[in-house]
Amino acid sequence: MSSASATSGPTQQTPTPHNLGLYRLQGFSGRAAQLRMLHDWMTGGDDLPAIAISGEQGNGKSTLATAAAWSLIHHFSDGIARVGAAGTHRFRLYDIVRTLDSVFGTTLTRIGEDRWGISILEQLYRRRRLLILDELSGATQEELDTLVDIIAHLHEAEGNSRILLIDRNFSPSIAALCQFQYVQLGGIMPDELPEFIRRRAPQPVVAAALAHQDELFALTQGRPYPLRLLLGLLLDFTWEELADLLPSMSLADGRVSVPEVVAFAVENFAAIQPQVGPLLDRLVPAAGGASLAALRELFWVDLGTPVELEQVIAGLNGRALLDLDPFQQRVVMHPMVRTYLEQNAAMLGEEWERRHAAYYVRLLEDYQVLPLERWPELDPEWGNMYKGADWCAERMERLWQRPLFEIIADPATDSAGLTLPEEAQADRDDLRLARAYALAMAYYAFWRHPPGVLRWLATGAAASLALADSRNYAWLQMSIGRRLFFTGVVEEAVEWFRRAAEIFDSRDLLNELAYAFTDLGTAYRVLDRPRQALPYFRAAFECVAQLGDQLGLATTYMNLGSAHYGLNEFERALQQQRKALRIAVRHHDNQRMASIYNSMGLAMEGLERLDEARQAYLQALELFRRIDDSLGISTCYNNLGSVSYAQDDFDQALMWYELDLGLSAHRGAWTDMAATLHNLGHVALEQEAWPRALAYFQQSRDLYAAFNLGDYVREEDEMIAYIRQNAPEPV
Repeated sequence: MSSASATSGPTQQTPTPHNLGLYRLQGFSGRAAQLRMLHDWMTGGDDLPAIAISGEQGNGKSTLATAAAWSLIHHFSDGIARVGAAGTHRFRLYDIVRTLDSVFGTTLTRIGEDRWGISILEQLYRRRRLLILDELSGATQEELDTLVDIIAHLHEAEGNSRILLIDRNFSPSIAALCQFQYVQLGGIMPDELPEFIRRRAPQPVVAAALAHQDELFALTQGRPYPLRLLLGLLLDFTWEELADLLPSMSLADGRVSVPEVVAFAVENFAAIQPQVGPLLDRLVPAAGGASLAALRELFWVDLGTPVELEQVIAGLNGRALLDLDPFQQRVVMHPMVRTYLEQNAAMLGEEWERRHAAYYVRLLEDYQVLPLERWPELDPEWGNMYKGADWCAERMERLWQRPLFEIIADPATDSAGLTLPEEAQADRDDLRLARAYALAMAYYAFWRHPPGVLRWLATGAAASLALADSRNYAWLQMSIGRRLFFTGVVEEAVEWFRRAAEIFDSRDLLNELAYAFTDLGTAYRVLDRPRQALPYFRAAFECVAQLGDQLGLATTYMNLGSAHYGLNEFERALQQQRKALRIAVRHHDNQRMASIYNSMGLAMEGLERLDEARQAYLQALELFRRIDDSLGISTCYNNLGSVSYAQDDFDQALMWYELDLGLSAHRGAWTDMAATLHNLGHVALEQEAWPRALAYFQQSRDLYAAFNLGDYVREEDEMIAYIRQNAPEPV
């Protein structure tokens, strides 16, 4: 064998990131015509990015979408994300950015809500991605308008990404964008039914079902979920017995009423297996399903043995009352079963809600332990965590008979305290649970900023104050301030930071006080009041210096340097950054060293020591490359381009900006890429390369236009007009 043939072989493809619920495809069959249409629309050249699937519940919309997506897993090589609502709440735009973070490792939840539309578009623009939005009902008009805007601009971009929308009905604006790419899904065709029975029916009933396939089709019109329900009932009834029962559950046209069949199937199996009723009742609030571990440890723990649990799950799965996901080791309840149980389930009472919340707070706390890149392991439980946090808030609001944010918003509460209601005097476990949820949520919210978090944080703060836990009361006040800061309500955030700092200071909690002072300094910098920021950064330094935390000390020096930089005190800024650098070097902290060198370069530019600034940026670049920090690398490329431009070294400026252009394209940071093209346009003008300058500004304008950034488009148009008016030759 030659060396060439020895090394040849099939090319390994990088796995496509996705979160498709592949359990839906177990036994999937039929739908050939719909799959062909979806394949053509998702891969074709019509440049219509939006595709819609509508139809009644039980028609298999989500399963069809999953099958179509899975068949194109290699076509959508940049990833497939399926988005559904979290917890028991309606669909929100946040669900999209949260899911993109989980599937693709983005950080969209860390940016302001006003930029979500642009950021979602950036994740789809000039990529091969599929975004599946499952069940849009409940979305606000503003959220629908944002989706319409995203789809419209994606259409103009003529890219390869697609958005597949699933709902029972669509707004006229959504329908207009989909145009002819619209599947109104009914049942499977009669000739597809035998294969459906062979694949989906429990093995003991296949022969009986095939013998009565015509009757089954007439009763269901080929709709997959009612078919599965009837196939499951054949485990407990002969066809003759079932045929006698079904007329009482049928509509005028002869089809079965699916809600009535669901009710009958649930009640029938609950009569056969007494544990089924309590188990299903408990699973109703299990938003997003439940893991098999949670089934054993929470939902089933007092209902029977592990062997009995396996038998019950197999029975529920065979009767289409629960789906078993062997890939994620979870069970998922069909929405129609959930709807019936929500309306008819026995009231489980406060004790069950408490047990559910106590179980899932432990998983929420795991976010504090796992590194960010492993958070997707916990994300399938987010709906259940959400439900637990909501229960804690509802429980505390019942105790105090008013929204808790109203109570703790009054600064007088800090000194007056909070009287514990008589109902909670003897047993304070619910207060401790509410506090635990809020503290864990504060950490999660620092990174992902879920909507509704202010209510949860206020709940925990009130519980902490009632428990005389001033440390955690102040910590949650500070977390409320951080949430307000993130949403742009910075002045209000300052007040919460100040209240927290006073409590920390009065109890000599130096570590926490340092955080509060740092947050105050940062807030004043954002408010463009650097002289008010500086004393808080100095106060944070004093706290950390007493604690002996070397890396914390480096951070305070960096913050002081940034504050002086904001005051144009460049020499002082440089002094502080050098102090931070000494510590970072001793601890071999490459990330911190890279950031410090970059800040030193900025200060040196301010002092017009451009050669030293260039050297600092080069050192930062080397360190960012060492740790593979693409955002840091991009920052250095831009800074090196800027300092080269300032030195009239336009060839070097061109080199650095072009490097950043390539990196931005690789990162899919299209608005950053537009800014770099703008800079390249100015470099080309200095080189009197008029045609090249025009091309750069035109490309920049087109990118800004793709993201509907009108002010930037106008700026580029002005530069284009300037070139055409002043170029020595027509361009």
